[in-house]
Amino acid sequence: MKRLSAAGMILFCVLLVFFMPVARTFAQADETSSGLKILGTRSWIRLEWNNNASGEKGYNIYWSTKNKKPARPRAVVDANTTRYYIQDVQPQQKYFVWVESKSAHTKNNVAYGEAVTTRQWTLNPNEADQLDIPSSAAVPRGMKLFWHDEFNDELLNRNKWSTNYYSSIDYLYKINFSKMKADSLPQPAYILNGKTINLFTNDTLPAEVYDIKNRKKISSIQTYDWGKNENLLDNSRGGYFEVRVKRSSTGKPRGLNTAFWFDSPGPDLKYYLEKGTVLDGVEGIRPKGQVFEIDVFEYLNAQFVLHGHVDTNGRFQRNLATHIAEGYKHIDNWVVHGMLWTPTSIKHYINGNLIKEYADKNKIYAPDHFMNVLLGSYGGGGTVNMEVDYIRGYQWPLEGDNELPNGGAEYSNDILPWEGTAVVSPAAKRSGNSGFALEPGQTLYQYVYLDHSQDYRLTYWVKGEGSVEAEINNITPVSGGFEDNTLQTAEVSSLFSAHELSFKTGNAHENNMKTVRVSFTNTGKGAVFIDDITVVKNNTGK
Repeated sequence: MKRLSAAGMILFCVLLVFFMPVARTFAQADETSSGLKILGTRSWIRLEWNNNASGEKGYNIYWSTKNKKPARPRAVVDANTTRYYIQDVQPQQKYFVWVESKSAHTKNNVAYGEAVTTRQWTLNPNEADQLDIPSSAAVPRGMKLFWHDEFNDELLNRNKWSTNYYSSIDYLYKINFSKMKADSLPQPAYILNGKTINLFTNDTLPAEVYDIKNRKKISSIQTYDWGKNENLLDNSRGGYFEVRVKRSSTGKPRGLNTAFWFDSPGPDLKYYLEKGTVLDGVEGIRPKGQVFEIDVFEYLNAQFVLHGHVDTNGRFQRNLATHIAEGYKHIDNWVVHGMLWTPTSIKHYINGNLIKEYADKNKIYAPDHFMNVLLGSYGGGGTVNMEVDYIRGYQWPLEGDNELPNGGAEYSNDILPWEGTAVVSPAAKRSGNSGFALEPGQTLYQYVYLDHSQDYRLTYWVKGEGSVEAEINNITPVSGGFEDNTLQTAEVSSLFSAHELSFKTGNAHENNMKTVRVSFTNTGKGAVFIDDITVVKNNTGK
């Protein structure tokens, strides 16, 4: 093999440095060694890059649906620019992108990448680990971020949000029904400044009045589109949801409201109407006493409302519960509002403080299906503003096929989302760092959302002395009653042994979850340790 001369080696290194940027490719939302990042959504592609070259003259940007660089740039941006949005793209389409640096001292550099304009939003772990402002102390220990928007883009992410405001009440009165069906609903007014979104109404914007009767405008974004019956956020397993907002108004707007709320989805009124009610051919499926709407805050006094009572003619009667937190300044002040939604409870937080909880297991308000999440300003005349810094959703994470959170007691020293008298103990571990320790008579139980009408298998590992009773119960909505029970008594020994219990979840509406209670009771005379608890579908083959 011949060796290169010193001059030849220098020439080789120069050529290598020059050609390397041209060959770089990267996946969606990944960063290359050149510092170029790309994100594709259904309506735009975001390009980001570093700007470290001295004497930089700007950048030429090319894109195509074919892997061939166009002859001329489709956009030219100034020096010191580090972000560009390609707009008017087609969803579910692969795009090829070139960003060409026009440096004053070197030949043009080209960074190349590919992007798919996906319709489905996915969590970026790097972004999730680098939140500009920490969430409040109300986030339950062990929960992980599963959905959020920091509103740091210059354009609204349509993979997360629909601007077609509509709700159960709008469908009931059908004022904008024809516009909803024709996909021509009035559009909101908002400003994205790269850090927050300001949803506002004034005499000029939005251009079109939404509530004609009250001459009220609405600027709202939401996670469900009634006309398309498209859900952009699967929150059917509940979780903790939090927003940081600043709200204000001027004049005396008609119907003044600023709201962060959860509404039952469409595409009709089945979730609004109670069971036994039929209206315009739609049969209600909501159990009496279950919410159809949750207002985490509305009006400028941040009233918290659980809506639920509807008569047999479909007329709204009254709320299930309402409260207002005293001692908080809401106008022209940044405030953090949160709600924890579990299979049996709804809890309200402000600035990380628990304000009120509705946690009676014999009077369950919580819904058992996904809910439409809305942020909006409402008013006629004057101005209404709601500036949102972020919205975040947290859930207890699941691993693999296991649908039972914290089956290994690894989240924290608390047993959440389990309840009972058991404790987390390192001495009880079979794997990981900890397990659950139960003294005689102590219990460990968890209410969990599972897919309905499915065969499942509970597996758990136990050691100690005496016996443990495992029990599975399907739960009746609202009343919390046990519809059935599946029992197993496991004799335990000094070594961990595995036990399995098969069960079937009860019936529910096709799009609903089934609430199930998983419980363990130490029925022996000595301490027992339980670890590695899993609930998986029997058809997984595992």
